[in-house]
Amino acid sequence: MTEMTRVQETLLELGLEDFIPLPEALSESEALSTMRGDRLVDEVARALVDLLRRDLIQVWSGHWQAEPTLVSREVAEAILLDKRRYSYDTEADGTERVYYVNVENYRE
Repeated sequence: MTEMTRVQETLLELGLEDFIPLPEALSESEALSTMRGDRLVDEVARALVDLLRRDLIQVWSGHWQAEPTLVSREVAEAILLDKRRYSYDTEADGTERVYYVNVENYRE
């Protein structure tokens, strides 16, 4: 296993707290505070995809008022790379909220 980046470590630590909505992952870390806009989303998306491939996180989705359901790995990777999912604004059109969780916190 290769070394983890600071962004990956930060996201894993955050994922120990709860199911983390993707937009929240962008705003909750000092490690990410130096990045903005598309660069921030790209960095977080790449880090989450790598963590998913390492089986260190799971991805869940659902409407904000409902319990989320586990997303398959294949679908999860595509969702994590979809920049629209990193904004709460996309939920206005019925798009489901996407969450990640550290498997040390919860695993189905």
